[in-house]
Parts: sequence; structure tokens; C-alpha cells
Amino acid sequence: MNKHELLTQLEESREKFLDSLEDLPQDHWIVPGVVGEWSIKDVLTHLSRWEAELVKLLWQARQGQRPTTIHLTQVDVDETNRLWYNEARNRSLEHVLEDFHTVRNQTFLRVEAFSDKELTDPKKFAWLSSRALWEWIASDSFEHEAEHATQIAAWRKKLGI
Repeated sequence: MNKHELLTQLEESREKFLDSLEDLPQDHWIVPGVVGEWSIKDVLTHLSRWEAELVKLLWQARQGQRPTTIHLTQVDVDETNRLWYNEARNRSLEHVLEDFHTVRNQTFLRVEAFSDKELTDPKKFAWLSSRALWEWIASDSFEHEAEHATQIAAWRKKLGI
């Protein structure tokens, strides 16, 4: 996927995700049970935290550094998700939404800094284990978002909202 396609996908997936929440009253955004015990607010926090790690990875890669993000460590993903959930559960919905929008803006800026070759060459960054950079970007942004959008849609259907 080249840079233009990647940026388009980032924009379109975010619009689609937000459209799926548009008619949902905000008091429903804090109701647990959307994904396990998580509310929509918690899902947004979760997506933002992972995408923030992606932004850090992209910044470090652009600087010629081997990233120090969670992606390249031996952490337990479920434990990390629990930790991040506990850290953010008392944050206001307003702050969570601000983070959610801000991190995507940062992703756009970071992706724009790379050439098509840097994004698509699986050998460009040795630490990517023969995967192209765009694949890592997709995984922690629009693919991750789509996974949780499906869960939110199922929750809404179950509740009839």
C-alpha cells in the first residue's frame, strides 16, 4: 500500500468508525459490556493508546532509531491492555475523545514523513521482521479500529440501539 492509499484508508476508516457512533447518545458511551467489561469510552482509550505507540514507533523510525515501543518488546498484550484500562478508566469522555482525534492527526503527520519506498519495502527496517512499514501502520490503526467497530456494532445490535 503506497502513502496515498494509506492516508486515504486512515481517513476513511476513521470517518466510518465515527459514523457508527454518531447517533448513539453519549450516556451510552460509558456503559460497560461493549468489549468484555469495556465501554465505548474504554475502547476509544484502548485504540488511542495503541495508536500512540505507533506514532512513537514512526517518529523513532524517521529519526533512524530502532523503536523502543511496546511492539518490539516481550510484553503480555492482555496485561498491557488491563494496565492501560486501569490507568485511564477515570478520564473524562471529553479527554478520551480529544486523545482519539489527536493521535490520528499525529499518525497522519508521521506517515506523511515517509516515502512510498520506505513504507512498502519490507527490507527497509530490519526490526520489522520482513514486513513493510505500512503493514504495521495498518495493524495499529485502521485494522485495529475495524476490529473494535465490529464489536461495537454487535453490542448495539444486541441492545437494539
